[in-house]
Amino acid sequence: MIRQETLSREFRLRGCATLAMGVALAGFAGCNHPAPSDQQLQQRAAQTTQQVKQGAQQVATTAQAAAATATRKADAIAAGVRQGLQRDQSSPGVSSSGAVDINSASLAQLAALPGISEARAQRIVDNRPYTSPHDLVGKRIVSEAEYSRLSEKIVAQ
Repeated sequence: MIRQETLSREFRLRGCATLAMGVALAGFAGCNHPAPSDQQLQQRAAQTTQQVKQGAQQVATTAQAAAATATRKADAIAAGVRQGLQRDQSSPGVSSSGAVDINSASLAQLAALPGISEARAQRIVDNRPYTSPHDLVGKRIVSEAEYSRLSEKIVAQ
């Protein structure tokens, strides 16, 4: 009887163990997905690369816009600093109103005016004296459109 009980218990243990192994193997077999083919991997890589490329293009566009804005703001600040320096009323070449006197201003003061290069500043100096600021147009140093931008910043004394 003891022997039969032992055999029966052993049989049940082995049956349970076999059943547990079968369930585990079935579970592992169900979890194993077939490995993707080379073509599938290539397609996934191409899709991911395209998405990254589009994202990089969007970032580049945003960065260009930000750089242009920063450049424009830096230019405006620099122009403001130049204007502030030009308004030093004790400075020769600057009138009491803060406008640049085209008859006595230095090359640097003239070149600091918007749209006036060093070469154009030299032409202003070379063609002195002026009876009015509009003489810059008459002597073909600036165009009428350029003069309209400068007219409030210059005088001829």
